[in-house]
Amino acid sequence: MNAPSKTAKLSRRDFLQLTAIGTVGAVIAACAPPASLSGSGEASAGTAAKKSVFVFECCWNAEHIKAGKELYTKFRSEHATIDVIDFWPAAGEDWTAKLLAKVAAGDQMDIIWWCASHHKFAEEGRLVDLKDLVASDTSFKLEDYQSVGVDFCYDQPKRGGALWGVPTNYATVLLWYNKKMFDAAGVPYPDTKWTYTDLLDAAKQLTKDTNGDGKPDEWGISIPNDSWYYQPVLDAFGGGAVNIDEDQPCKLNQPQSVEALQWLQDLYLKHKVAPTSADMAGLGSQAMLISNKLAMGFWPEWAQFDFLPAHKDTGLEYGVTLLPTGSAGRVTNYWAGITSITTMAKNPEAAWEVTKFIAGDEYQRMMTVTLPESPAALIKTTDFRFKEYDKYPEDRSALIESPKYGRQYFVVARYGKELGDIVTPGLDPVWEGKTAPAAVVDDICAKVDAKAAELKAKKGSSGMGICRPCTA
Repeated sequence: MNAPSKTAKLSRRDFLQLTAIGTVGAVIAACAPPASLSGSGEASAGTAAKKSVFVFECCWNAEHIKAGKELYTKFRSEHATIDVIDFWPAAGEDWTAKLLAKVAAGDQMDIIWWCASHHKFAEEGRLVDLKDLVASDTSFKLEDYQSVGVDFCYDQPKRGGALWGVPTNYATVLLWYNKKMFDAAGVPYPDTKWTYTDLLDAAKQLTKDTNGDGKPDEWGISIPNDSWYYQPVLDAFGGGAVNIDEDQPCKLNQPQSVEALQWLQDLYLKHKVAPTSADMAGLGSQAMLISNKLAMGFWPEWAQFDFLPAHKDTGLEYGVTLLPTGSAGRVTNYWAGITSITTMAKNPEAAWEVTKFIAGDEYQRMMTVTLPESPAALIKTTDFRFKEYDKYPEDRSALIESPKYGRQYFVVARYGKELGDIVTPGLDPVWEGKTAPAAVVDDICAKVDAKAAELKAKKGSSGMGICRPCTA
């Protein structure tokens, strides 16, 4: 999202970690104009009379791909006039590179479930504005999806401009904790009343030198030093990282942002309640929590997929709650995944039916619940998952409530990767303990604001954002 750790087995949820250490999708410099992208749009022999819809799927592992193909087979059997031709990037392939290769080859693509960013295609006129299709379809309601995910689908703030897709899946950041370590220290579990002051106080009590060598070997908190995890802290303190919709997007040099960055640096250097990379010794922060070396950590919903097996296999007792509040209230990051229809679509109405299917409960329940993945943006599906399907931890309410406090993660917004590529190295000296945040933020903001002005002045300058290689 650099401190997020890599687990031994790379999975789709690792995208939040891999982006932090620079494993990102390609940035496209230019694409051929839409007129050159025409494909045949014809189905195979025997289905020529049907309306063909070509789908470029998101990044999945082999198990998800098998299940997805079966779902599309079922869809075809129930829709006699629509033939879905589904394409799945294979394990190990770079999703972004594969998409751009198909663009360059002129292959037909009617629907894209985005792993990377949709902004460049939108700027170049390659996506369909879905507002009319949504307005005319009484069977579909955007209100059934998380509000912040819907916001992200619009071209402009406050749901202005075109609607470039429908919400499909998401991630937020939550506070996870090891109950055994809290019990041993006699510290009450985190709850929704916690402030960041409460978090620090508890982290101090939970950090211990158990072998008497003068160095901690149990730590209170891990907040990885990448923007996915620290942006919510800056926002909650009343500052922020980057807001591309403002004339001067960089907010890192605001007093509240500097205060928050200093608070984060102090976790490592002053209070020593957070493990450094050297302290983790390649173990990874989640593994540290599982092995009773770390009491608390910031992670998205996918942490459930690692902690729940440990609960079943080794008896790990853990909990999850919302992020603490700061002077500006409670804030978490929100990473939205969306599904779009391209202007190549010869049958937009048929493509719309397939898009609804992808974003609907049947498809999402299999692809994000039965086979665990980042949660569905469809409220019905995620409510089922965290209220009924999952049985542990006992209190899972935070997993349902977290999106309500979500703000868009700046790196997945328009020009986000380009600006993130300035912010990340600019703050590295802070996390390395070489300098205080106040000493670097003005220089970072000058570069961010200048780059943002340059990108805004040049039409079609959005990049492809970030993704990661598809996993086995």
